[in-house]
Amino acid sequence: MTETEDDATEAAYQKALRALQTTISGKTRAAPKGPADLSWEDQFERLRLYLDRLGMTEDVDALRAIHVAGTKGKGSTCAFAEHIMRECGVKTGLYTSPHLVDVRERFRIDGKPVSKKTFTREFWWLFNACRSKCADLGGPPAYFRFLTLLGFRIFAQEKVECAILEVGLGGRLDATNLVRSPTVCGVTSLGLDHVEVLGDTLAKIAAEKAGIFKPRVPAFTSPQIAEAMEALQKRADELGVVLQTAPPLRSYARGASSPDSADEIELGLAGAHQKQNAALAVRLVREWAFRERPKWGPAAESLLAAGELPETFRSGLAKTEWWGRAQVVPDPESESDEENADADATEGGSDDAKTSGSAKDASGSASASLVWYLDGAHTEESMAQCAEWFCDATTEGRKESSLDAAATAATQTGDDAEEGPSPAERDGSANAAASPASPASPATPLTPEPPPPVRVLLFNCMEERDPRTLLAPLAKTLRDRRAPLTHPALFAPAESSSKGLKPDTAASEDLAWQNKMVRVWDDLARKHPGASLLSVAPPDGGEPGGGGGADGPRDAPGDSVPEPEPETSASSARAAAGVAAAAVPSLRQAVEKIRSVASEQRRLKTGRRVHVLVAGSLYLVGDMLRVLGRA
Repeated sequence: MTETEDDATEAAYQKALRALQTTISGKTRAAPKGPADLSWEDQFERLRLYLDRLGMTEDVDALRAIHVAGTKGKGSTCAFAEHIMRECGVKTGLYTSPHLVDVRERFRIDGKPVSKKTFTREFWWLFNACRSKCADLGGPPAYFRFLTLLGFRIFAQEKVECAILEVGLGGRLDATNLVRSPTVCGVTSLGLDHVEVLGDTLAKIAAEKAGIFKPRVPAFTSPQIAEAMEALQKRADELGVVLQTAPPLRSYARGASSPDSADEIELGLAGAHQKQNAALAVRLVREWAFRERPKWGPAAESLLAAGELPETFRSGLAKTEWWGRAQVVPDPESESDEENADADATEGGSDDAKTSGSAKDASGSASASLVWYLDGAHTEESMAQCAEWFCDATTEGRKESSLDAAATAATQTGDDAEEGPSPAERDGSANAAASPASPASPATPLTPEPPPPVRVLLFNCMEERDPRTLLAPLAKTLRDRRAPLTHPALFAPAESSSKGLKPDTAASEDLAWQNKMVRVWDDLARKHPGASLLSVAPPDGGEPGGGGGADGPRDAPGDSVPEPEPETSASSARAAAGVAAAAVPSLRQAVEKIRSVASEQRRLKTGRRVHVLVAGSLYLVGDMLRVLGRA
């Protein structure tokens, strides 16, 4: 394609995005309804009229779909299923929401977002058809419903062999539920979320999720607590649906008798909870193949029935990527700084410098001094899982070093090493002294434990969520895992929102919501000593809390927020006072503050890396990917 053609395609694409913007009403499903507003049920039923008038009903009915609902993990489950299918040679269409950076992410053909040319062509077909054939229905439906219809249109035109559909919200009245005869349905782990719409109990929420069940369509679920499982089973019984719990991943592992045997199966997504999502994906793909009878199906079924995972399944699970979920991104600016420093040192002939920056950390990212840990967790349960992943990822390297030291000490001291744990294991201190070397063996220098990292939290959540519900699991996990924050947590507004497609990069003048989250974190840091190494003055003026832990001195160099800009003086003053959190007017200002901390660590040659957990909102995570140049 020539440069002129590229420009024309981009201009047409931007024009389509401007038209798509007009479908965003700004109303939430929980908003009070005016006299002219339709109920959620009526709006869903009206979508069937759209399909009929647009001539799309047959295309939607013909989709050989895997339909997945759930509170958490449904996107990851869909990603696992899609990667397995592609490894098996199936042409896939994957529909998910929300997008992180570009709306085309919602529509993936064989793993890739649709091209701008394809999106633009199909967008205008649907948009214009809605205006001409459905004018009395209000023209194009609201944003998510319109995009779902667009996904159906794209998948039909691309002739996908398997459509993998992630429910947007709930299930029963979700636009994806226009699919009347999917091949198989799945429900991931359930929890309390969107209670203002779906109901305030697990049973009510589960009943909404079970709304995707269809007569004569098999359904599978991840393990659920009793209240949720009973509601799912009730709906399944009403429809005569066979509902089964997906077997654990370890049942397909070689040497499956061990509880840890699932570790033998490599997953592309980090976190222990992903084993459950992968297990459901395997069962859904197996059932799809059993019912649709592709050429590779019988051989795969034979292996799976014998408790063996086909190599194509293994490869698909290992290759799965899902941006914004347990994603590790080295900071590009810190990498550049280190490469320049390495080049300068190498010219001087330093052997140490020649290897600097080449090692891999526990997460597999390059040894950048600043690493971002991105996870769009936005429910209580997913925040707990996210916290465990972050703690494991940022302590694993130090644990391995401690184990190396202990093994070396055992070699040096013989049976004496069995009398108790090594000093590093016993008290968590860095660079613990080695035991005396045994006269019978030469002294071997211990591998020094790396210095403790600087841990930072960058957080935001939507205002309809309770920040305490999301932050409490994080505080508890940081405390329990002895992996405290060593820098004030930063709370900054996201640049993207449900109100529009164009990010707003301007600094916010209203930080009331961010300051509320600051107060919540301050309170949690007091209630969970060890979650933060920064002192927090209690409301009654008593002794400060929040200190303690095993990760190093409380006032380590470079742990304070850099000098404030005028509009952030209050936040920086809080940080300078040693409190546990600060509000920042913009995401980009927060990023620059954190980069300054990493730069200071490099200048002082402390050897400490800066690890930043970015969580609470997929909008925030998508914005971070854009800021980091991963868009």
